[in-house]
Amino acid sequence: MGDDHDLPDPTLGVFDTLLVRDGHPVALEAHVARLGRSVRELYGVPVEESALATRIGADAEGPGSARVRTSYDPTSGVWQVDVVPIEEPGLEPRTVALRRVRRGLGTHKWVDRRLVADPGAADDVLLVDSADQVLECGTANVIAVIGGTLVTPPLDGRILPGTVRDRVLDLLRSEDRAPGERPLSTAELASATEVFTTSSIRGVQPVVACPRVGAWPVGPWTTRLHDRMRTA
Repeated sequence: MGDDHDLPDPTLGVFDTLLVRDGHPVALEAHVARLGRSVRELYGVPVEESALATRIGADAEGPGSARVRTSYDPTSGVWQVDVVPIEEPGLEPRTVALRRVRRGLGTHKWVDRRLVADPGAADDVLLVDSADQVLECGTANVIAVIGGTLVTPPLDGRILPGTVRDRVLDLLRSEDRAPGERPLSTAELASATEVFTTSSIRGVQPVVACPRVGAWPVGPWTTRLHDRMRTA
């Protein structure tokens, strides 16, 4: 687990991915708002969010499910929308590998993926800071069940504010199961009874192992939330 010595290269741009079901982009407004904010903050470029949403919706028309990747290149000023048909994943247990990124990746989804690439034999990387506080995965947010309470790292400017993370937390609050948004150490993560990730394309997925941290079963919270996100 090595230390990072840099941050993603902002000149390569930012992007967003969202899921489409039968021509209907899931949480389109939230995705466009997040991407528009990144482009304005990083590059000082105004974004016509309604026009961008209309373009994404038009490109995504069609039956079945698809992954839509929308990117902005600050060098050329070009917006790119790519649509790839997919089959939505079922419940797929995943493994993660520890990787230290001391300052985190921040609130933007960078085209430069060097710091989260090559997880080795694992499915993804689990990013931690210099104090072994959990941040996020390379492609998802992280939630753990600890002592019967769901806990997730806070939106402190070091992690991506995931749209499915928000939807899961809103669902839990509506059920009076308010999650804890607070710092989460790898030592505490080891004591969890369940660990799962949230992402736009995969939804809720179980994490079953992280070498040097722990292993976890596919539990009832993970299974229920996975099903709820698929039918929402």
